[in-house]
Amino acid sequence: MSGRHTAVLALAAALVLSLAAPAAATPGSLSARLLRAAGMTDPIGLEDTTPDLSWQFASQGRDAAQTAYEIRAASDPRRLGSPDLWDTGKVASSANTGVDYAGKPVAAGSRVTWQVRVWDERGRASAWSAPAFFEPGLRDWQAQWIGNPDWERAAAHPITVDLGSQTGRYVRIDVSFLEGATTDPAAADRQARLALAEIEVGTRTDPAVNLARGATVTTSESDPAAGEWDPGFLTDGQELSDQAPRGYRSPAHPGIDVTAHPIRLQLDLGAVRTFDQLRLYPRTDVTDQFARTADYPRDYQVSVATDSSFTTVKKVSRQAPPSALRSQPAALPRFVKDFALRGRVASARLFITGSGLYDAEVNGAAVSKAVLEPPNTDFREQVVASTYDVTSLLDNGRNRIAVELGPGDFDVHDTPDAPSRYQYVNNHYANPRLLAQLQVRYTDGRTETIATDGSWQTGLGATTFSNWYGGEDYDARRETPDWARAGAGTWQPVVVTGNPLPTAKIVGRTAPPVEPVDTLPVVAVTQPRPGEYVLDFGTNVAGWPQLRLDGAAGTRVELRPAEKLNADGTITQSGFRGPVWDSVTLAGKALTWHPRYTYHGFRYLEVTGLPAPPAASAIVLRTTNHAVGSFDSSDDLLDGIHRIIDRSVQSNMYSILTDCPHREKLGWLEQDSLVFGTVSRGYDVQAYYRKLLRDMADAQTPSGLVPDIAPEYTEFTEWDAGYRDDANWGGTLVLAPWLLYRTYADQGVLSTYYPNMRRYLSYLDGKASGGLLDGGLGDWIGIDTSTPRGYTATYGYLRLTRTMAQIADVLGEPADAAAYRQRAGEITKAFNAKYLDAANHTYASGNQTGDALALDLGVVPADQHDAVLAHLIANIRAKGNHLDVGEIGLPAVIDVLSAAGRDDVVYDIATQRTAPSYGAQVLSGSTSLGEAWDGLAGNASQNHFMLGAIDEWFTAGLGGIRQADGDVGYRHLEIAPAVVGTLTDVSASYRTPQGEVRTHWQRHGDSLRLDVTVPANTTARVVVPLSGEVREVGSGDWTFTAHA
Repeated sequence: MSGRHTAVLALAAALVLSLAAPAAATPGSLSARLLRAAGMTDPIGLEDTTPDLSWQFASQGRDAAQTAYEIRAASDPRRLGSPDLWDTGKVASSANTGVDYAGKPVAAGSRVTWQVRVWDERGRASAWSAPAFFEPGLRDWQAQWIGNPDWERAAAHPITVDLGSQTGRYVRIDVSFLEGATTDPAAADRQARLALAEIEVGTRTDPAVNLARGATVTTSESDPAAGEWDPGFLTDGQELSDQAPRGYRSPAHPGIDVTAHPIRLQLDLGAVRTFDQLRLYPRTDVTDQFARTADYPRDYQVSVATDSSFTTVKKVSRQAPPSALRSQPAALPRFVKDFALRGRVASARLFITGSGLYDAEVNGAAVSKAVLEPPNTDFREQVVASTYDVTSLLDNGRNRIAVELGPGDFDVHDTPDAPSRYQYVNNHYANPRLLAQLQVRYTDGRTETIATDGSWQTGLGATTFSNWYGGEDYDARRETPDWARAGAGTWQPVVVTGNPLPTAKIVGRTAPPVEPVDTLPVVAVTQPRPGEYVLDFGTNVAGWPQLRLDGAAGTRVELRPAEKLNADGTITQSGFRGPVWDSVTLAGKALTWHPRYTYHGFRYLEVTGLPAPPAASAIVLRTTNHAVGSFDSSDDLLDGIHRIIDRSVQSNMYSILTDCPHREKLGWLEQDSLVFGTVSRGYDVQAYYRKLLRDMADAQTPSGLVPDIAPEYTEFTEWDAGYRDDANWGGTLVLAPWLLYRTYADQGVLSTYYPNMRRYLSYLDGKASGGLLDGGLGDWIGIDTSTPRGYTATYGYLRLTRTMAQIADVLGEPADAAAYRQRAGEITKAFNAKYLDAANHTYASGNQTGDALALDLGVVPADQHDAVLAHLIANIRAKGNHLDVGEIGLPAVIDVLSAAGRDDVVYDIATQRTAPSYGAQVLSGSTSLGEAWDGLAGNASQNHFMLGAIDEWFTAGLGGIRQADGDVGYRHLEIAPAVVGTLTDVSASYRTPQGEVRTHWQRHGDSLRLDVTVPANTTARVVVPLSGEVREVGSGDWTFTAHA
């Protein structure tokens, strides 16, 4: 680099260190860049109307530091010179993150354009930054929810009870045995109850007759909820409980046998009637754990009376469960609105959401690159409305807004026809309904709003089925050419409906959307059986297969995604746990197709139904969090490990951070904190994690429990309570805010979620006995299963309690901090008393996880510390540098070894080439990280990132880029690369909130060169390998050399 000079230092043992300095700052070298609002680049439709602003202070000068800033904001970029919204003036501060917008509020669809300039340590001012912008989301909705009449009439499947001819005024049902304990995530514990959507009384000869409509209902017990559950709703004519008013429910019972106190429902028909049939409509809003009908009566009797004397006319025992399926229309619904503009358009924004995934177009063009919107949330708590700038899509003449809705996670149901498609959960939150509002601003200042209302039209499209897990069917014969363009197609009026999610708040964007980020070609095609083509895309990814198809009308093409092949070259879906497929029925002309309302995890695609393999590609999808890290080394095996871990992170980075992109697609929370270092060193996830935290808070139960998954689309307590309740999973609600604070200086998340954290710790305190927890999921996926579950649970409990003390310190809650520290001391004492085996210098069962967790907590007595560390290393060495830990023990093993200066052991683990190991997965051909240590050899998922903690060590250990102890926001670094094994070259980078840190070291025999880039606003303590020399440096480019 120009202007570099070298200072030679005298080093012991003939080691030489050289230090190169950058050139002095030149005009234009000082700037503010990478401007963000709410952690995102130029976001529109924000939930937060006063978002936090951030930027990076950049300078080519040495020891550069921001000393002041000025922000100005305007309603138009041309007004920035005289800002009409905000001007902070010069603010003496080094802050470049967390600066809340405090200017004039603006309306939804209006843009705040802002820029910043900064001053450095010499008092020099930068030029104004390039302008950035943000827009708030819509709050004052004029739009009405609309639905499709065919979908609104979707039928339920009642329990039909033939009574024989009866005459009476009163009908009584006494239920003595229940079935189908609900998966309702709002329930604190799984308990039995009776729930029905509707009761009808009629005749077999005329099913349309319902004598019970409007009948008075009395019950022996009820658990009402205003507007949703009430005995009176049993006779209101609404046969589905998908939306309010839902029907009747009893209080929860501790067991399914209620013989001692039967649940009684009595209907007063108002007059003596003649009838022979009773129809009981089950609840349809949730299912039981096994996707069956929930909360229905198994054993019951029916009695009839004309006055007060009842006669039993029917006894039912072991009632078969009614179908959990609702009759579905022939295809997914579409909605259109044609309109003409009344002038020249200055700007236009489309605000949109739905109780279903939407595919929205204006005049046949997609409104955005974003897909699978709205993002997954707990739909009873919040539904995200997005905003799109559609100014350029509008025409001078007639225009059309066109939207198709798919079920996504709003409605997960199987096909009623066999063979059954795979699905992991069975949920129904709402019918597909649309809420949309186009806001147009003309150049003369007039505005116009075109909102969903009764003037919109609807019809059924060409996608005949979609399941979030099982796949999608498309029938091109049903397609209306150019249906998204004005005037095309034949339509019917919409139904103006109520809010399908009455308890949910409509919120704006808080995180980047999912978008296509890459397209992979087919690298090989095989034909293992006649008519069966297997396409290989070369990499296991998450996204959509896209195909160019042609054939005779009625030809059905079936597509089956897979991660692996059988020995004979056919695909296997063994890691999916069930059949998954898409299908396309052709119409006699060529088309290009991909799914729209689901996605798959796949490397291979089996195609049947064609005489030759089609042209195809794989569209890779993920949340568009910016990439911020890199790693490269002289060892192809380490580079391969980094590559497969990064692929699995990307494959699970959807609107929730999923476990896998095919089998479960659920937000298991432990990985969000355990593997945070890997995720955050690869991608800027500040805004993304804020969204995940809101999901966690929404999932928290009244008892304080934070379940293991969020959003909690299903419960697992019927299998094992640990599947819902483990401190290493739920505790992410505590750990993730702390990690965001340390990484991004984001104190706001600490304040926002502190009440939730306190409730969770109180919940754990209530569960603990003598300072210890028991149960949970243990060291999940570990090879050595001897680790006591209580040991890992208490490890998590102690981590959380200590972290809460630190959070309380930051938030100025000294009493809380003292209480948490006292509690941590009690837990530590109990932990050592129960689990320390002092005689054998080990913990718990004496395995790798046992030693690593105690060392990671720092609870090992001083006189035992070195011996316990030696015991851990001996265990690893004895197993040939193989690990037998699960995902709880894994980060701890890596961290404690590296902290103890034993990066050589971590390197030997990382480069182990035989199973179980990372290296074995790479060498066996894995292109993404497997769920289990056996990788391709096993039947588990091939696309999990939960064992990806080693990737953080690649940049922090081998690259040497670490955050200094106690630092917040990466203002202070510790640069200490581990030069180990046979490595001769390592490059690493990580763009912190201050800027990009880069290290590159090369070793040639006894000589080493280390190049370090420290961003502005940052200092670093550099520990030079080989020599151990320590240098404190500021920003700039530095070169260190050492010679033995």
